[in-house]
Amino acid sequence: MTRKRRTIEDLKRRKPFRTPNKAELIVCEGSITEPQYFNELKRKLRLSSVQIDVVASRGESEPINIVERAISKKREGARQGVPYSNIWCVMDVEVPARHESLEKAMVKAKDNKVEIILSNPFFEYWLLLHFEKILTPFNEDKELHSALKAIHQTYKKTWIGFDILYPHTETAIKHSEEVLKETGCTEDLRDYNPSTHVHRLVEHLQNIERR
Repeated sequence: MTRKRRTIEDLKRRKPFRTPNKAELIVCEGSITEPQYFNELKRKLRLSSVQIDVVASRGESEPINIVERAISKKREGARQGVPYSNIWCVMDVEVPARHESLEKAMVKAKDNKVEIILSNPFFEYWLLLHFEKILTPFNEDKELHSALKAIHQTYKKTWIGFDILYPHTETAIKHSEEVLKETGCTEDLRDYNPSTHVHRLVEHLQNIERR
């Protein structure tokens, strides 16, 4: 069988490979929902100019452990010649009891130039905002899960298919920003249930390829 030779036109049509010259790190409190979301977002956005590493928790959900792991990965990246230009920790306030180490984690993150992306009470509130803007506080995780189930029947446990979520991304960003404005949220979301800053990280990733 004769092998077909590539023509100049074929080579022109091929998408050039770009080696990322920058790297960023996202460390998630959750081990499934958050990493799955951000990995799917990376895939959908086809990021090529920046290497985005998404790290899941290893059963250590306390905020201070998440921040300490981010700092450890930062040092590891520097040793391997892949310094992270931005490091994000995605974590929850939680209800009815707030994470005990949250205050300590936020201080340590600031001291080490790690940005906290907080959701009050849970990351799933960000998923909910893709479909509806709700300002009523959630007193336990079951309430938030029930709200998601009522809005979209495909919701199971803590997840809705990413391909269902993604077309509503701009709606979620809009809703999230409106919640912050309408409730008078400060930068610290710990006393503002419900609220989230996930939209900031999503917009950042969206803007990477636009620069």
